[in-house]
Amino acid sequence: MSTKSLQTDKSIYHQLRLALQQYSTISDSSFTQLKEFLTIQNVKKGEILQDIYSPAKYLYFISKGILRTYYLNENGTIYTKNIFSENYFSASKVSLLTKENSYLCIDALEESTLVFIEYEGFRKLIDTNEEFKTFYINYLEQNWIILKEKNEISLILDDALQRYQNFLEKNPTIETRIPLHHIADHLGITPTQLSRIRKKLKQNQHM
Repeated sequence: MSTKSLQTDKSIYHQLRLALQQYSTISDSSFTQLKEFLTIQNVKKGEILQDIYSPAKYLYFISKGILRTYYLNENGTIYTKNIFSENYFSASKVSLLTKENSYLCIDALEESTLVFIEYEGFRKLIDTNEEFKTFYINYLEQNWIILKEKNEISLILDDALQRYQNFLEKNPTIETRIPLHHIADHLGITPTQLSRIRKKLKQNQHM
């Protein structure tokens, strides 16, 4: 392996560790344990990471790129559940926990560099390492409970304009990186509605 690729891996691991440390202190020895269950991979735009025909095995940390989680119904209609960019984690969470076939698909909306975190190994660390146990509890509370509830309330109370603005606040560069119909689908509106919202916002900015 070249010095350049080693340095790249080193910077990606550093990026992951910083993301983990938003929720818990992760010591050198703990991170060394975690690295046994990590694989860095480059994936192409359009590559499917998780389908509905198999159980999930990995958490994905996004070093570079954009991932989409989506439902695919029996008629082939796609509903975009989430869109994640750099420094976020993505996974078919229910499938990881139940070990059943996933009801979510995950694909890459642009060429991406990911850290594949093998969940079974990571789960053992959670059970045996206090730092990762603290990380897991804090991450679950913040993202799978607090944020999830806020998003559910937003879908009920906020209009499409407010949901779009909230989305851009969390993902400021994303509308220049992926087709807008993915954003419209995620927000639960049509591409035409999104086009009108964007036009209205531009008009307001020039007033």
